[in-house]
Amino acid sequence: MRQDTFLKHILPLQPRLQLVAEHLLGSADEAEDAVQDVVAALWERREELDRLLNMEGYAMNSIRNHCLTVLRRRKPTVQPESIGDYSDDEAAHEAALTEERAAMLDTMMSRLPEVQRRAIQMRYIDQLTHEEMQRRLKMSSSNVYTTLSRAMSALKAMRDGR
Repeated sequence: MRQDTFLKHILPLQPRLQLVAEHLLGSADEAEDAVQDVVAALWERREELDRLLNMEGYAMNSIRNHCLTVLRRRKPTVQPESIGDYSDDEAAHEAALTEERAAMLDTMMSRLPEVQRRAIQMRYIDQLTHEEMQRRLKMSSSNVYTTLSRAMSALKAMRDGR
């Protein structure tokens, strides 16, 4: 792809990419950095872009994936030292509720079939991609989605007492 074609097709997408990034990241500055990173990456892959049928969709998917990577790399905002240091009753009550919910979730997770328990842990605790889960679980993409869906349904049913 030549520079003029790139400028004609990709640069007009920047405002939409910015909106998606701001929505996902919650910060205009981080979103601007993300858009710059994605546009630079698209420029690096400009030869491949000629073969795409939907360049806009590819760019949107690229910004979404980049933002998810940024979110995964963020450090937790709560410092471990502050956990357990409650100065008022409301905070202590909230902590007790959180512990109770965690214990309930542990109990429900133990009642799931092994493959569903592993899938939930990989996706929501280890934050693995579906592709990585496919490799580790030795399943097809549709089986990974089905397993996660069934596990979530089972957890919701247990929570609701069904």
